[in-house]
Amino acid sequence: MTRKIAKPKFKGQTIEFDLSQWGYKDYFVECTYQFNKYNGKYLLFMWLNRNDIEDRMRLSSRKIDAQYISGTPGTILDNVCRIVHYAANVPDKNGVKYFDKYVERYHYELACFERGNELFEQERMENSKSGGIS
Repeated sequence: MTRKIAKPKFKGQTIEFDLSQWGYKDYFVECTYQFNKYNGKYLLFMWLNRNDIEDRMRLSSRKIDAQYISGTPGTILDNVCRIVHYAANVPDKNGVKYFDKYVERYHYELACFERGNELFEQERMENSKSGGIS
């Protein structure tokens, strides 16, 4: 009865990988997979996260990929591990690993957020000194 009222959305299973072991200090990736019965494959979502940001704001988590992968209930965990290991360790012909561009973009967005916050705080302090509304 409660399930009908709450209408939960099942999003499959989630695995977390610490990327620090592969040179991405303070980063981890969450992989959620769910079986799609219509095409007989699993849909895998990967989210990049930072260890030092504890909330779930947009900046604390970045969706980086969604793809269908083959597997069975007995092999899906190994398949997800293989994909994450490959993405963190195998460079393309230009020497760039799959996660590199996402970590770089994430780092840039955090820097922009911090800079914007500094400007906002500076403006707020100036307004409070002049008696303006903050």
